Amino acid sequence: MNARPTAHRNALLFLNGGLGNGIILAPLLAAVERTLPGLRYWSPPNALLEADWVREPLGLRGPIATLPTLWRRFRTADQPAIVEFCQEHDVTLIINLRYEEVRYDGDYLAFRESAAGLGIECWDLHELSAEEKLQPFGTQSELHLRRHGVATDGVTAAWLASSWRPRPGLTGICVGASIESKRWPAARWSELIDDIGPVEVCSGPHESERAIARELAARHPDQVTLCLPETTTELRDWIGGLSRLVTNDSLALHLAAALGCPTVGLYLVTDSRIWSPVAVPGRFRAVQSQPARACEFMRVNGTCANYYQGCFDVCRDGVTAADVRAALDRLDPADVSAPGHYGKGEAAAS
Repeated sequence: MNARPTAHRNALLFLNGGLGNGIILAPLLAAVERTLPGLRYWSPPNALLEADWVREPLGLRGPIATLPTLWRRFRTADQPAIVEFCQEHDVTLIINLRYEEVRYDGDYLAFRESAAGLGIECWDLHELSAEEKLQPFGTQSELHLRRHGVATDGVTAAWLASSWRPRPGLTGICVGASIESKRWPAARWSELIDDIGPVEVCSGPHESERAIARELAARHPDQVTLCLPETTTELRDWIGGLSRLVTNDSLALHLAAALGCPTVGLYLVTDSRIWSPVAVPGRFRAVQSQPARACEFMRVNGTCANYYQGCFDVCRDGVTAADVRAALDRLDPADVSAPGHYGKGEAAAS
């Protein structure tokens, strides 16, 4: 581990754009702030890092202001503006927690090489070994920051546990995901509902997500109660009332891990080894589409190369209702007295 990084006073922070990344990284950013109590940092917007209900349990100050969203890609055209900003604000550190493989990150690597000559130190996940890059993203980030002197002891998985007040026996399913290829088909959800009985069904805000939820309510009028939260706070509160959750790889999954809610996550076009949350031991089970993991289009960073264009049905069909039921049966209903740690918590048991 490097010496305590006391020299830096101003920094830029970059992370991937999804809201779930804010939940994964918030406890680690709080550790950065504790290690460097005078540090000011700027970051592209992430609504959850700006939310009081995220900041307050962690004592997180958060970024002092936002940067242009696409600066995180370090495009050649943006690099002069990034350098100018660093010089204007005396920025001497860039913490880059974007997870991108080397062959797609040439612009950033070129920037990193030139930044050293400008007195700007860059921390990034490219420093990790190939074996370390197969651990959960939260664990990767924790390892990376610890090597740069950030004290991560005490960073726990269930940091929102005070908001988990489960109603006995209540199962929730979240059918939404920001990307269509990550959504399990309605027919598969219907098979699961037939098997496990009454559930509350939630989705994200997009109408295409809510259409799946409404279809399930129409198919199973005596088994499904619709819950359609409008805000991330309402989503947190809904999950906080569940005894267990089944969800696509989405924000709901990472919120559930932070709450300590026992969860089964469905990985249809992503790799559960990398994108599982760091969870309380026994409280998370991943169900992985094996065709997706073995697919020629699966990238080193655990996402499909066809992620946005639309993936193949064979990958989404690689998870069955029987697989999910088996994972539910393996969840540990124990309390959250053992909250897990980003370096030690359970990741992708399946």
